[in-house]
Amino acid sequence: MTQFIKWFSTTYPEYKKALLNCYHNFDEQEVNPYHIEGDCWSHTMMVCKVAQLKGYDKIVQISALLHDIGKPQARKINPKNNHVQFFGHEEKSALLARPLLEDLVKKGEITKEESLEIEELILLHGTLYKLSHKEIIERFRGKENFFRHLVELVECDGLGRFTDSHSFDKEELLNLFK
Repeated sequence: MTQFIKWFSTTYPEYKKALLNCYHNFDEQEVNPYHIEGDCWSHTMMVCKVAQLKGYDKIVQISALLHDIGKPQARKINPKNNHVQFFGHEEKSALLARPLLEDLVKKGEITKEESLEIEELILLHGTLYKLSHKEIIERFRGKENFFRHLVELVECDGLGRFTDSHSFDKEELLNLFK
């Protein structure tokens, strides 16, 4: 994991800086209940640490590192409730990740197939909270290895934050295909 973080930090310092300067809350008075850790870089590092500690493979580790790089561009204040929201950050993150993944392919760190899987994992990392078990089975049947990676990424994302919300049962989801 550390080699990917070093690569990201030294090769793409503008992304790291943007994540450091992108806060999950509106101001110092309001605390985002889903991300009391504050900035997006801190959250990303926590997600990466979980992926490392769990021993997840490089596909999940790289996905963890890049999963929220679109948040700075997607950050908006919702005028209805004055809360920070990141609508569409998954799509922005996947799009921004594409050239970075191509760089890793050129360096021989990952294959083209792995880069496409990572991009799709980033794109879909917010979907499991929105789908019923039936929809998950229909959507991911025959893609069980991809689904396992997605569940692992979502688990890391959920554990890589300070929050009292977001219950996530990894085993329950993985057992859908047994």
